[in-house]
Amino acid sequence: MSIIDLHIEGMTCSACSSRIERVLSRLPGVTAEVSLLEHRARITGLSLDDAIAAVRRAGYDARPLGPSLARQRPATGPHPLDQDHAPRGIEAFRLIFSQVALAIMLIEMAGMLSGHHGWVPAPVQFALALVMQTVVAWPFYQSALRAARGGSANMETLISIGSLAAFFGSVSVMLGGLTQEQGHGALYFETSVIVIAMVRIGKTLEQRARGQALSAIEKLTRLDPAEIAVREPETGQWVQLPPEAIRQGRQIRLLPNQAISLDAVITEGDTEIDESSMTGESMPVVKHVGDAIYAGCTNLSGTITATVSCDFSQSRRAQLGEKMLSALASRAPIGALADRIAAVFVPMVLILAGLTFLGHLFFDQPTSAAISSAIAVLVVACPCALGLATPAAIAAGLARAAQMGWFFQNARALQQASRIHRVVFDKTGTLTSGRPFLIGFADSESEARLAEGSQEKPWPDWLAAACAAEQGVEHPLAGSLLSYAAGRPMPSCSDVHYVAGGGVRARIESGPFAGKSIRVGSSSWISPSTPPQSVLGRYTDVSAVDVAIDGQWSGRVWISDRPRHDAADGLAGLKKMGIQVSIMSGDREAAVQRIAESLGGIEFLAQLGPEEKAARLDAWRQSGDGVAMVGDGLNDASAMAHADLGIAMASGATLTVKSADLTLSTAAPIRDCAASLALAKDVLRRVKENLAFAFVFNIAAIPMAALGMLSPVIAGSAMALSSAAVIGNAVRLLRWKRPAFSS
Repeated sequence: MSIIDLHIEGMTCSACSSRIERVLSRLPGVTAEVSLLEHRARITGLSLDDAIAAVRRAGYDARPLGPSLARQRPATGPHPLDQDHAPRGIEAFRLIFSQVALAIMLIEMAGMLSGHHGWVPAPVQFALALVMQTVVAWPFYQSALRAARGGSANMETLISIGSLAAFFGSVSVMLGGLTQEQGHGALYFETSVIVIAMVRIGKTLEQRARGQALSAIEKLTRLDPAEIAVREPETGQWVQLPPEAIRQGRQIRLLPNQAISLDAVITEGDTEIDESSMTGESMPVVKHVGDAIYAGCTNLSGTITATVSCDFSQSRRAQLGEKMLSALASRAPIGALADRIAAVFVPMVLILAGLTFLGHLFFDQPTSAAISSAIAVLVVACPCALGLATPAAIAAGLARAAQMGWFFQNARALQQASRIHRVVFDKTGTLTSGRPFLIGFADSESEARLAEGSQEKPWPDWLAAACAAEQGVEHPLAGSLLSYAAGRPMPSCSDVHYVAGGGVRARIESGPFAGKSIRVGSSSWISPSTPPQSVLGRYTDVSAVDVAIDGQWSGRVWISDRPRHDAADGLAGLKKMGIQVSIMSGDREAAVQRIAESLGGIEFLAQLGPEEKAARLDAWRQSGDGVAMVGDGLNDASAMAHADLGIAMASGATLTVKSADLTLSTAAPIRDCAASLALAKDVLRRVKENLAFAFVFNIAAIPMAALGMLSPVIAGSAMALSSAAVIGNAVRLLRWKRPAFSS
């Protein structure tokens, strides 16, 4: 089912976003996520025309947000579609005039505080207020009218009523002539001006903070503008096409230092690929014919031809980009309380302001005092801070996570990550490198010794011959021998043959064993002779490969997977956070136990099938633990579905990446597993701080305004500063530092 992205006009607070989402979600078969920070709605289950019509019924306007806009974000400043398409010149004028008018009216306010009204002449005050009301405040009135047409009220409703009451009240006094008793004290032009100016400046600060959060994912979600050379199937000629126009199965050519815009498989040529943007790996990766390359990476050294494996919209890079766009549009469960309160808050404030006005008159207060207190209630009660408390922190947290290479599926996943008590790891390819390594070797003349640390020592001639025989053999175990032999001299071999299930046989052409035959493989295949007992008893939990020369056993090598370079630090970090760590694997118990012990003796379960893994995860969850499952293969996807949080590595299977709640696209994913959970905890803490501040502010400020203890000017300033405080507290997350974890 297609997804529609719409830019929403006139949305200013969480009451607005909640109303739009509520109206859309009531339609049969429709799901909608509305982002206050992006002014965007992501809708599934409606046609474009029906979606726009539904948004308009809610009292707002909408326009399609095409792919080119949906994936582009400015480096700084507001979204390109903010301010209802107001020209930049008008927006600049509104901001500059607000600052000038604010400075002038602060002079009048200083005079009022010292008991001297009229430092700024009444005609000047009127002129400033008139421009503020007709030009600067116009977007607020538009938003209030849209909400009224939809049968609701929003933040701008309160601002509009409050500032207009102050303005027209002052105008009526001017038209009636200033009496000696009234003087300038009866004028509230400074209230009208300062409230609008503070809100305008506050919104500018909010937009800039929002721009900071959105720009953090700009690089990931933007389409590459460069065209790619594509072979025409009919003529064989090469033509230049944009990435989005190239379909699966087409052949493309990539030159050195050219960005890769599509997932593909190399069919001609060898090269090195910079995959740092996708996997975090800082070193170039050598790629040969048959190897996969991914969009978002860079071809470094060679000219290659490749076959496109999927359209751009299905590429791994695009999936991560879509994941971030959906995450920004989604809403964290913790924000539901604030949304419910904001939805009924504005009507309650309007009633309270009316009661405040009547109450002051009832107790024989001057009409000017009654108006002033009612305006103060309207202004100070604007739920800006409450509406921004959750989305501002969530957006900043998602942006910082994206900067670090961690991509959350949605805001719910970010909140869930903050509540994890147990992390369960798959073994092969997750905690381990997923590649076999030569870990030790022995023969009848020497004790078994570890391969690590022996690179500088002389190695046996039989091992050199065995490595030489494996050259050109496409098998993981052959790769482990050749990796160990890299840089060492080896004899030459001929007549190399690979026997499936057995091993490799060849003829040695040079060196001490020249003219002799050699076999490298399983012990039952190479020779009837038996290795010494001291050799048979070593490393029983790993794979053993024997070597025989001219039918006589010569030596044995042991090959095994080994922990990732960051596994020890990552698990240590989780333990420091008080999180339990477990391994679940379908591998042999001895192999799993060896890895578990090498990483500090962590809990492990071995020889488990998919159903057994799911049952174990369900049992942990039922016991009250928040459980995360970390994996990289297709077999891990089903287990992740039974965890509270599924964590995948970007280098893993595409299905696993697509279905995961959190994708780690870094060179040290195990270490970053701990760090990403630490960030999630800090984000939730910042959300709670913002909500607490917003609630306390409104609870304390509204009674003070109703009792006449806050003037409208002070109320407007306090309201604007409360929003700025919430945004500032959230933006601090963009400077979040990774905790230092070490084993």
